[in-house]
Amino acid sequence: MATFHSLLFALHIVVGSAALVLFWIPMLSKKGQLNHVTFGHYYKNTMYAVAGTGAMMAIIVLLMPYAIHGQAIMASPDPAAALEYTQTMYGFLLYLSLVSYTSTRHGAAVLVARNNRALLRRFQYQAPLWLLLAGGVICLFHGAITGGMLHIVFGLLGVSIALSMLRYVLRKSIKQNQWIIEHIGAMIGSAIGAYTAFIAFGGRTVFSELGAWQIAFWIAPGVAGGIATSIISSRYAKKLGLHQS
Repeated sequence: MATFHSLLFALHIVVGSAALVLFWIPMLSKKGQLNHVTFGHYYKNTMYAVAGTGAMMAIIVLLMPYAIHGQAIMASPDPAAALEYTQTMYGFLLYLSLVSYTSTRHGAAVLVARNNRALLRRFQYQAPLWLLLAGGVICLFHGAITGGMLHIVFGLLGVSIALSMLRYVLRKSIKQNQWIIEHIGAMIGSAIGAYTAFIAFGGRTVFSELGAWQIAFWIAPGVAGGIATSIISSRYAKKLGLHQS
């Protein structure tokens, strides 16, 4: 199982790195152009791979922590604390995988559905969105109890993303072309999860020496993504004659 986990980790790094680069090609190209559409599909499929490998790694560690990280846990001065830390971090990875998956899927689905949201109101589509909402509440609750700012911030982010997507799916009516704004916000949301996972897990060794300041680097993608979503969405809303509500 440790070997399988290592293979998943290697694949996760490869597809994750590809996603971090691919995100910018459709983002910086004009909507409807070949590069935007083609590389948008590449990014979507790569993000599904990122979310899938991340979720599988997290589930394996949560179910069998000693099989994967037993040596490091037992070598710690406080094995119980090391086990709790490992479970917390991989629980967070599972949550980020869900954020990335639901955001990517929603960004793609609204393009297919456009103004016909009946396709988005099926149980199988809504279920992951409600799961994300529950996960965000749990993450927020955990952060409130432990004082973990990372969990508080991303608990709020997950709840916000889930409620936004559910509101779009369930509201009685939407304005013409509102799906364009929804698509932009969802895709940026998926990138927030990818960049946060990269920094929180891939860069934690580098940033660990910063102590409490490392939280700033973990939160930075969410802050930058939120600002980018607001600016770009406002620009398109103005161009399309929409008022975001």
